[in-house]
Amino acid sequence: MRLDLNKLDHLIAVAEEGSLTRAAARLHLSQQALSTSIRVLEREVGVPLLERGSAGVTVLPAGAALLEDARVLNGMARAALHRARHIGRGETQTLRIGYTPAVTGDELVTLLAPVTEAHPDLTPEIHQRYPSELTAALLAGDLDIGLCRGMTPAHGLTRTTLGHQRLHIAVAHDHPLAARTSVALPELAHESFLVWGTPGRSGYTDLLIDHCRNAGFEPNTERTT
Repeated sequence: MRLDLNKLDHLIAVAEEGSLTRAAARLHLSQQALSTSIRVLEREVGVPLLERGSAGVTVLPAGAALLEDARVLNGMARAALHRARHIGRGETQTLRIGYTPAVTGDELVTLLAPVTEAHPDLTPEIHQRYPSELTAALLAGDLDIGLCRGMTPAHGLTRTTLGHQRLHIAVAHDHPLAARTSVALPELAHESFLVWGTPGRSGYTDLLIDHCRNAGFEPNTERTT
């Protein structure tokens, strides 16, 4: 059996819109055509994917599982088309890189230097994205690589560690810990942490919170202005 990418697009749209009517408008299809496409897909899969009701559409467990893979497949297809077009047109090959704000410009330069030296015909395209946006762009095939700190990869993505760095804390000169050369994380349980990004929007903040939770406490975070 061959999966039709168009039908997978239809399933994704219905799931994201929660309504056949809104999904049909988004896809510029009639509601009847979209409904038929979904039913054909369900017959091909062999199980119901959606539950239709007066309040809208609910994704069933089988539909949720297929959705995860559908987003990956669609992203791979888009990336393949992008690469083929560039090669066919004789254009310089690009490496589309996304990075979260937790990755510094100096780190980007350091990481890219050996790549551009080994592949002088490769043109990097750099895009800053928040963690959730980075994941979505990778799954959609709009980025080739994502650089981040401590993010758990979504279904369909793989992760490799490029390096390790120590966490540092900054305190006032008269703080009791100011004279210390090292601090155990549990010693900071009653301190307030100033962070750049809010949880869920900053990979670095999420990494810090995860470390604190693993150390046995929930950190008190305040966002810097």
